[in-house]
Amino acid sequence: MRQTENHKMEEHEVVVSEALPTVAEYIELRARIGWGSIDEKTAGKTMQAAAFTVSLRYNKRLIGLARVMGDGILYFFLADLIVDPEFRGEKLGDRLMRVVTSYFDRCAAPGASITLLPLKGGESFYERFGFVRCPNGPFGTGMHYGAAPPPTATPSSG
Repeated sequence: MRQTENHKMEEHEVVVSEALPTVAEYIELRARIGWGSIDEKTAGKTMQAAAFTVSLRYNKRLIGLARVMGDGILYFFLADLIVDPEFRGEKLGDRLMRVVTSYFDRCAAPGASITLLPLKGGESFYERFGFVRCPNGPFGTGMHYGAAPPPTATPSSG
């Protein structure tokens, strides 16, 4: 249970949905966690490209989101796992991951590649859900494309 300014949050009051959030909600949630600013066209395109999306809502407000990219059978990449900072500490990331791993269990064919790139220090969280650190198994160390454009700063709201 969570005590905030005017309400108590019960686990059953958080709604889990596979419906896509709106573009505006996605942009706002990314901004709340400090991931920078993206335009509506970019947000819409990336939201539509996901193989699987699950969201958490509290009083209709988007408070959590997980998105999996890939083909939905052999290649899966957990692209987003976002929990609104105001609601952290409530095991909402765990709830999202349970839904995501259930999706993997239902859809992944034998030999599927199911990957993610955790933020530094986040590895132990994902290990609790069956992920292993590279280079264990068939993979080398994680890599990223160094020439990718950096995120655009989120304008301050103050």
